[in-house]
Amino acid sequence: MNPRNLPSPNRLFAWYQSGEITREQWIEGMRQQFLLALREIEEDRADPKLALMESWRCKSAVRRLTKEHTETELREVFMALAEIDDFPPATYLWNADQHDVPLFCFLREKRDPVLRFTKMQIRRMSADLSIEYGGLKSKDRVRERIRLRRDWRGVLTVESRETS
Repeated sequence: MNPRNLPSPNRLFAWYQSGEITREQWIEGMRQQFLLALREIEEDRADPKLALMESWRCKSAVRRLTKEHTETELREVFMALAEIDDFPPATYLWNADQHDVPLFCFLREKRDPVLRFTKMQIRRMSADLSIEYGGLKSKDRVRERIRLRRDWRGVLTVESRETS
Protein backbone atom coordinates (compact mmCIF):
# COMPACT_ATOMS: atom_id res chain seq x y z
CA MET A 1 0.00 0.00 0.00
CA ASN A 2 1.78 3.09 -1.26
CA PRO A 3 0.12 6.35 -0.12
CA ARG A 4 1.80 8.19 -2.99
CA ASN A 5 -0.33 6.28 -5.52
CA LEU A 6 -3.54 6.13 -3.50
CA PRO A 7 -6.36 8.37 -4.78
CA SER A 8 -8.08 10.52 -2.19
CA PRO A 9 -11.54 9.47 -0.95
CA ASN A 10 -13.26 12.41 -2.64
CA ARG A 11 -11.66 11.47 -5.99
CA LEU A 12 -12.66 7.83 -5.51
CA PHE A 13 -16.23 8.87 -4.83
CA ALA A 14 -16.30 11.22 -7.84
CA TRP A 15 -15.03 8.40 -10.06
CA TYR A 16 -17.62 6.02 -8.64
CA GLN A 17 -20.46 8.51 -9.19
CA SER A 18 -19.38 9.14 -12.77
CA GLY A 19 -19.16 5.40 -13.49
CA GLU A 20 -15.39 5.35 -14.05
CA ILE A 21 -14.93 2.69 -11.35
CA THR A 22 -17.17 -0.04 -9.98
CA ARG A 23 -18.60 -0.23 -6.48
CA GLU A 24 -16.05 -2.94 -5.62
CA GLN A 25 -13.15 -0.75 -6.76
CA TRP A 26 -14.53 2.16 -4.74
CA ILE A 27 -14.86 -0.01 -1.62
CA GLU A 28 -11.32 -1.35 -2.09
CA GLY A 29 -9.94 2.18 -2.46
CA MET A 30 -11.73 3.28 0.70
CA ARG A 31 -10.43 0.17 2.50
CA GLN A 32 -6.88 1.15 1.51
CA GLN A 33 -7.49 4.67 2.87
CA PHE A 34 -8.75 3.21 6.14
CA LEU A 35 -5.72 0.90 6.44
CA LEU A 36 -3.39 3.85 5.82
CA ALA A 37 -5.06 5.80 8.65
CA LEU A 38 -4.81 2.80 10.99
CA ARG A 39 -1.13 2.35 10.17
CA GLU A 40 -0.42 5.98 11.06
CA ILE A 41 -2.34 5.63 14.33
CA GLU A 42 -0.22 2.57 15.18
CA GLU A 43 2.98 4.52 14.39
CA ASP A 44 1.87 7.36 16.67
CA ARG A 45 1.08 4.96 19.50
CA ALA A 46 4.40 3.17 19.07
CA ASP A 47 6.36 6.42 19.42
CA PRO A 48 4.22 9.11 21.11
CA LYS A 49 7.16 11.50 21.62
CA LEU A 50 7.93 11.54 17.92
CA ALA A 51 4.24 12.07 17.14
CA LEU A 52 4.12 14.99 19.58
CA MET A 53 7.19 16.59 18.02
CA GLU A 54 5.65 16.24 14.56
CA SER A 55 2.42 17.88 15.71
CA TRP A 56 4.43 20.78 17.20
CA ARG A 57 6.32 21.22 13.93
CA CYS A 58 3.09 21.23 11.95
CA LYS A 59 1.41 23.67 14.33
CA SER A 60 4.38 26.00 13.92
CA ALA A 61 4.13 25.73 10.13
CA VAL A 62 0.41 26.55 10.29
CA ARG A 63 1.14 29.59 12.46
CA ARG A 64 3.53 30.83 9.76
CA LEU A 65 0.90 30.30 7.06
CA THR A 66 -1.90 31.97 9.04
CA LYS A 67 0.15 35.12 9.56
CA GLU A 68 -0.56 36.07 5.95
CA HIS A 69 -3.72 34.10 5.11
CA THR A 70 -6.98 33.19 6.78
CA GLU A 71 -7.95 29.66 7.70
CA THR A 72 -10.72 29.75 5.10
CA GLU A 73 -8.27 30.70 2.34
CA LEU A 74 -5.89 27.90 3.34
CA ARG A 75 -8.66 25.32 3.44
CA GLU A 76 -9.86 26.42 0.00
CA VAL A 77 -6.34 26.00 -1.42
CA PHE A 78 -5.96 22.59 0.25
CA MET A 79 -9.27 21.44 -1.27
CA ALA A 80 -8.24 22.65 -4.72
CA LEU A 81 -5.03 20.61 -4.39
CA ALA A 82 -7.00 17.57 -3.21
CA GLU A 83 -8.92 17.59 -6.50
CA ILE A 84 -5.77 17.06 -8.59
CA ASP A 85 -5.67 13.43 -9.76
CA ASP A 86 -1.89 13.09 -10.07
CA PHE A 87 -0.98 14.96 -6.87
CA PRO A 88 0.13 12.37 -4.25
CA PRO A 89 -0.46 14.54 -1.14
CA ALA A 90 -4.16 14.75 -2.07
CA THR A 91 -4.52 11.62 0.06
CA TYR A 92 -3.91 13.79 3.12
CA LEU A 93 -5.80 16.94 2.03
CA TRP A 94 -9.15 15.51 0.94
CA ASN A 95 -11.11 16.57 4.04
CA ALA A 96 -9.63 20.06 4.44
CA ASP A 97 -13.09 21.59 4.14
CA GLN A 98 -14.10 20.02 7.47
CA HIS A 99 -13.64 22.79 10.03
CA ASP A 100 -13.54 20.35 12.94
CA VAL A 101 -10.19 19.03 11.66
CA PRO A 102 -7.36 21.40 12.71
CA LEU A 103 -5.20 22.80 9.91
CA PHE A 104 -1.98 21.31 11.29
CA CYS A 105 -3.34 17.83 10.53
CA PHE A 106 -2.89 18.44 6.81
CA LEU A 107 0.83 19.29 6.93
CA ARG A 108 3.62 16.76 7.28
CA GLU A 109 6.90 18.39 8.21
CA LYS A 110 9.08 15.38 9.06
CA ARG A 111 6.77 12.44 8.56
CA ASP A 112 6.94 10.32 5.46
CA PRO A 113 5.56 11.40 3.02
CA VAL A 114 6.48 15.03 3.69
CA LEU A 115 4.15 17.85 2.65
CA ARG A 116 5.42 21.42 3.05
CA PHE A 117 4.29 24.74 1.67
CA THR A 118 7.45 26.76 1.17
CA LYS A 119 5.76 29.77 -0.41
CA MET A 120 2.13 30.74 -0.64
CA GLN A 121 0.49 33.85 -2.05
CA ILE A 122 -3.28 33.85 -2.06
CA ARG A 123 -5.14 36.64 -3.78
CA ARG A 124 -8.83 37.07 -4.50
CA MET A 125 -8.78 35.43 -7.94
CA SER A 126 -5.62 33.30 -7.80
CA ALA A 127 -3.07 31.58 -5.64
CA ASP A 128 0.63 30.86 -6.26
CA LEU A 129 2.14 27.98 -4.31
CA SER A 130 5.56 26.40 -3.92
CA ILE A 131 5.22 22.93 -2.47
CA GLU A 132 7.64 20.21 -1.41
CA TYR A 133 6.40 16.66 -1.04
CA GLY A 134 7.78 13.16 -1.01
CA GLY A 135 10.52 11.47 0.98
CA LEU A 136 12.14 12.50 4.22
CA LYS A 137 15.47 13.31 2.55
CA SER A 138 15.62 16.54 0.61
CA LYS A 139 16.88 14.79 -2.53
CA ASP A 140 13.81 12.50 -2.50
CA ARG A 141 11.31 15.36 -2.57
CA VAL A 142 9.41 16.81 -5.48
CA ARG A 143 9.27 20.58 -5.63
CA GLU A 144 6.36 22.05 -7.53
CA ARG A 145 5.07 25.49 -8.33
CA ILE A 146 1.32 25.47 -8.76
CA ARG A 147 -0.83 28.36 -9.88
CA LEU A 148 -4.53 28.20 -9.04
CA ARG A 149 -7.15 30.47 -10.60
CA ARG A 150 -10.86 30.88 -9.94
CA ASP A 151 -13.12 29.52 -12.64
CA TRP A 152 -16.51 30.95 -13.63
CA ARG A 153 -18.13 29.28 -10.59
CA GLY A 154 -15.63 30.88 -8.19
CA VAL A 155 -13.83 27.60 -7.47
CA LEU A 156 -10.03 27.44 -7.44
CA THR A 157 -8.70 25.20 -10.20
CA VAL A 158 -5.20 24.45 -11.46
CA GLU A 159 -4.01 26.89 -14.08
CA SER A 160 -0.40 25.68 -14.29
CA ARG A 161 1.99 23.24 -12.65
CA GLU A 162 5.72 23.02 -13.01
CA THR A 163 8.26 20.83 -11.29
CA SER A 164 11.50 22.51 -10.31
